[in-house]
Amino acid sequence: MKIQKPPKLKKDSTVAVISPSSNPDHFGIHIGVDLLKKMGLKVKLGDTTRKLLSVRTLAADDKARADDFNWAFEDDSIDGVLCATGGYGSMRILDMIDFDMIKDHPKVFMGFSDITAYHAALNQLCGMVTFHGPLVDIWPAKGEEFIKTQSEDLKTAIRVMMGQEELQVIKNPPKGMMMMTIGEGKATGRLCGGNLTLVCGILGSKYELDTKDKILLLEEVGETYYHIEYHLTQLRLCKKLEDARAIIVGEISEMRKPDEPYPSVEEIVRERIGGVNKPAIWGLCSGHGMYNAPLPLNAKIAIDATEREIRVLESVVD
Repeated sequence: MKIQKPPKLKKDSTVAVISPSSNPDHFGIHIGVDLLKKMGLKVKLGDTTRKLLSVRTLAADDKARADDFNWAFEDDSIDGVLCATGGYGSMRILDMIDFDMIKDHPKVFMGFSDITAYHAALNQLCGMVTFHGPLVDIWPAKGEEFIKTQSEDLKTAIRVMMGQEELQVIKNPPKGMMMMTIGEGKATGRLCGGNLTLVCGILGSKYELDTKDKILLLEEVGETYYHIEYHLTQLRLCKKLEDARAIIVGEISEMRKPDEPYPSVEEIVRERIGGVNKPAIWGLCSGHGMYNAPLPLNAKIAIDATEREIRVLESVVD
């Protein structure tokens, strides 16, 4: 499929902020929206963000979330679509989204975590380059340092989407964790993936991630050690790790330690991913940690796992 780089945002461009998964924190939304406006963007809040439509932990029922998603792409007055939250619920509405329409309305799109399912569909069914990166809902409960770092990452992402900053070398910030080599070697390919649970959740569907000749990104949060080993093994059984040219593991954070003796997360990652003999890096500051720089999914990147270097090989917006 032809790759579609989204038109870059400009000053006075309008972005829609939607909540296609879990319920947003409205004070956190205020922080993010204020930042967007200070960067020269106009903001339209989707019904799922603007109204109190929550159903259990979801921002709204399935139809309302799907309608909001379709509206944000179909409305020609909107230039970009930013997700307020991740959480849960994306897989419930994939079949309700008009991807044929969206293919004819490519726009910048960003989010992570539960948003992984939307990325997979937009990348594969629409050929779009999308951004795995910060949410607009910047959780105030995580403290001032988190607000500061997430705000800076959101600013960086917007500058990239506006063509003001080129994504070239992807590296961790000075205070971030150190990347480690899991498997040595070099590779180039288009970046795909995101949250481990969602990558596994869409297996067997028409949205299933095609990792053939691609660089696979995986990250996770708040799960048990067993969960990590289980799903990495699932990906091996489905040949998703073997088909990829290389693997980047982002942060695996806030893990729930087992009561009984069990291999460490590092041992699990080294054995399950290292065992496929592909170039692989662990520790990119991407995902649910303190830092979450934008990564261009469906764009061509190069990885040197031995030297722990990642480069973007092409422009990511038109």
